[in-house]
Amino acid sequence: MNAQQVKASLASCITGAIAQFSAEHEAATEWGAPIVGFADAHGPYVQALPQIISPTHHLPQDLLADATVVIVYFLPFVPGIERANRAGDEPSPSWITAYNETNSMFPAIDAQVTALIRSWGYAAVCPGDIGTVDPQHIYSNWSQRHFAYAAGIGTFGLNNMLITEVGTCGRIRTIVTNLPVTPDQPLKEERCLYKRNGSCKLCAQHCPIGAIHTDAPFDRQACWSRLDVFERNLGADACGKCVVGLPCSLHDPSRSAN
Repeated sequence: MNAQQVKASLASCITGAIAQFSAEHEAATEWGAPIVGFADAHGPYVQALPQIISPTHHLPQDLLADATVVIVYFLPFVPGIERANRAGDEPSPSWITAYNETNSMFPAIDAQVTALIRSWGYAAVCPGDIGTVDPQHIYSNWSQRHFAYAAGIGTFGLNNMLITEVGTCGRIRTIVTNLPVTPDQPLKEERCLYKRNGSCKLCAQHCPIGAIHTDAPFDRQACWSRLDVFERNLGADACGKCVVGLPCSLHDPSRSAN
């Protein structure tokens, strides 16, 4: 199979796993069609992640010695979830539910995807707990977003979130494999309107604590502290205010940009 055929098979597997999970758990959340990409496990961008993000960041070869690609899949939330999270300074109940249900669903999806890959005669490993953020310096040890960028799924917005062809609202997951497929490449053109022509700063305006800046680094400590409060009080370290009500929330805004 070529890369496109593999992607189609994986997307079909993921879609089936979502339907099964939703039925078995009576999930309240709805998801759009998954987007699948392949990040080059040996590519210069992936190999530089310990320098780009943090020395503690893992490489695909730490999980699978003969890794060839990192499978990245993005699960978009349906528009109603995005709209419900626009009001107020705290995440909406449906946003919290979507965040938690997606996290609960990931292992079920991963199990079916890895089983499919193994049925083809190849290995597949999920990152597990190494994706957790190091509380000492607030950087991820396995950045799903950066692998998604390497897989050509999107580019980073001013808010540091990934803008996919269907926007920023959703969740990203990765699986390391030794499948012999041609990897994707990072996109060459920026999708963020601010980075393209300075025409949008809405994500910075929407952040209730002013953690996003155009003239200073992102305030990780402020964001992390706020998410910690939400996790303790609302049951999820999720906020989402910087990804809703934007030109890039549900679309790739660069398609209509000048």
